[in-house]
Amino acid sequence: MKIGILTYWWASDNYGQLLQCYALQKYLRDLGHEAFIIRYNYNNENIWVKDSFCKRAFRALNPVIFYRYFERKNNRKKILKINQIRDFDNFRNKYIPLSSDVYAKYENLMATPPEADAYIVGSDQVWNFSFADFTGVKNVVHAYMLDFGGGNVKRLSYAASWGVSEISEDLRNEIIPLLKKFDYVSVREQKGLDLCRECGLDNPEWVCDPTLLLEAELYRMLYKENEINKPQGKYIFVYMLNNQYEFNLDFVYRFAKAKNLDVIFVTGNYKAEKRKLFYATIPEWLYLIDNAEYVISNSFHCAVFSILFKKQFGIIKLTGAHSGMNTRLDSLFDLFSISERYIKDDDFSILDTSYEPKRKHIENHFMEKLILR
Repeated sequence: MKIGILTYWWASDNYGQLLQCYALQKYLRDLGHEAFIIRYNYNNENIWVKDSFCKRAFRALNPVIFYRYFERKNNRKKILKINQIRDFDNFRNKYIPLSSDVYAKYENLMATPPEADAYIVGSDQVWNFSFADFTGVKNVVHAYMLDFGGGNVKRLSYAASWGVSEISEDLRNEIIPLLKKFDYVSVREQKGLDLCRECGLDNPEWVCDPTLLLEAELYRMLYKENEINKPQGKYIFVYMLNNQYEFNLDFVYRFAKAKNLDVIFVTGNYKAEKRKLFYATIPEWLYLIDNAEYVISNSFHCAVFSILFKKQFGIIKLTGAHSGMNTRLDSLFDLFSISERYIKDDDFSILDTSYEPKRKHIENHFMEKLILR
């Protein structure tokens, strides 16, 4: 069966994004299907409202904004060098089959849709449309609601994440008729079930993230079959996304010193940090988690791999506009029947608290719906 997967695939610094992308197509291809990633990138859409000429002129004459423009320009040069070290493109080209066509915009998906027997949208926050006004994201909504291709193509979501706990009435009204065309809908977070029901679905399913469809040893093979840089001593692995949180990372370094451990710190490209950073490839990132004494992160996927590799780990909660994303971690803890592993202030006791993950049985009719015609 030929299957086109619509998900986030273009990251240069988000390890979880690439690994969830890798996992779903790997799982399907191991079952004998011809799965590939549809190369659509919503960043090419006209999402952002353009400022007036007066505002643009003011920015051009403002010395502070003028300085920041050149600062960002220099930062972009630095990030390009960092991306060469992370080498995400090599991982993509080596391990992830991509569509021959690149779909710059939704209109391209409509005009020449990917040839496939089925489309799958997910995982990651593919149904989180809160990054811009409704009018700006309308095309993005239709793309990730699989509103393209012929009527004979099966449409499914696998572990699609809403990333929010509520949506606007305008967005809900836009989504309702689109979801009715789906043959099967599943979400990654339990709270996502409520949003699906608000959009008229009676039987959405809660399923695990695609990274959990593969065994730990398959991920270990990724770092075993690639040349990687390995730390010399024992260490705490810290991975922080750019999302908002309220936590003093100095506490981590004090904890590490008390334990006589080094700190290996990895971040996303746009997180400003004066500390020493490690720019890991994806195989190196997996190795760093698997061989750490402790793992500390605010990342869902870092928590996933900590559980898969049976590591002692702690999570820093997101706050502010990103606090709704904590639901994915709550669902993960529930899925494995473990207590919350959040770090609060300078209390790191959770890192020395043992846990025994026992994955719950969740009804998953994904393959059944995919194969039956």
